[in-house]
Amino acid sequence: MLRQRLLYPEAMKTLLPVMLLSGLLVGCVPAPLRSQPGSQLVLETQLTPPPLTVATGEGGMYRSPGPAALRVRSDRAASVTAVVVPQGGRARVVPGGTVQAGVVTSVPLPASQGFTQVFTVASVRPLDLTAAEGARSLDAVARVVETAAATLPAGGYTVTTTVYRVTGLGTLQVSASVPGAAVRVNGRLAGTTPLTVPDVPEGPVTVEVSRAGFMTVSQRFNVQADTVAGISAVLRPITGSLKVDSDVPARVLIGGQDAGLTPLEVRVRPGTVNVNVVPLAEGLRTETLLVRVRVSKQTVVACQVTGGEFLCSVD
Repeated sequence: MLRQRLLYPEAMKTLLPVMLLSGLLVGCVPAPLRSQPGSQLVLETQLTPPPLTVATGEGGMYRSPGPAALRVRSDRAASVTAVVVPQGGRARVVPGGTVQAGVVTSVPLPASQGFTQVFTVASVRPLDLTAAEGARSLDAVARVVETAAATLPAGGYTVTTTVYRVTGLGTLQVSASVPGAAVRVNGRLAGTTPLTVPDVPEGPVTVEVSRAGFMTVSQRFNVQADTVAGISAVLRPITGSLKVDSDVPARVLIGGQDAGLTPLEVRVRPGTVNVNVVPLAEGLRTETLLVRVRVSKQTVVACQVTGGEFLCSVD
């Protein structure tokens, strides 16, 4: 039974997003370019150097010109050829020669841009795949592989697929009006302000700055390759509105602090606050209330003189 695995299992987490992409792409790959059931070969492949750890959390990412080589190992002597298919470009055929059983061999990779697929063909006898050079479609590459492999015995070849992305990277410098705010890039925590975020893939990203007690600031930003962009977030406290009305003039104290005279409308942090409404007319007693202020809502305290008594209610 055919078995395929990466040379370095610890890289699995980093490569997961690209592996998922690879799975989607393989579903559209012609059968001759897929892993061959019943193959006599067990083939392992690994990109070198390892992919970058980027701020957005994507795996399989490289700066231009891309990975230098593909490390290949087979469980038996085999002839290896890599067919590199860059996004929107022509296929490149890279002969890897003969690899010995259990010996890691490096196959150099050409420069590429964007999403790139590498189909590594290993066979029990050498295959001439030069006709795939310059092919513009996977179907064309598959026909070359199928024709060449027709001369092999059953199970005489197999193919592994490697997917990576070559892109420009920029840097974000994020500051906030409140220090220590959390910064997320495309939902992934990058650190706290003030913060420099390196290795952000070029293109649109969402930068979110948040801190408890403040409204979150979210901004869509277009990252440019090899540039440093500054983002400054003004964090505003999360508040509600407190309105105090009275049919007689009165002074309002909130949390023991003078807030002004009625009619009064102020922004207050959410929660339960102590409100004192002090009528200016002699003979009327102060009303003291515990008022719950809600986020982004207005709480109204209405006061009036009834039967010679000063009374307040909360709506």
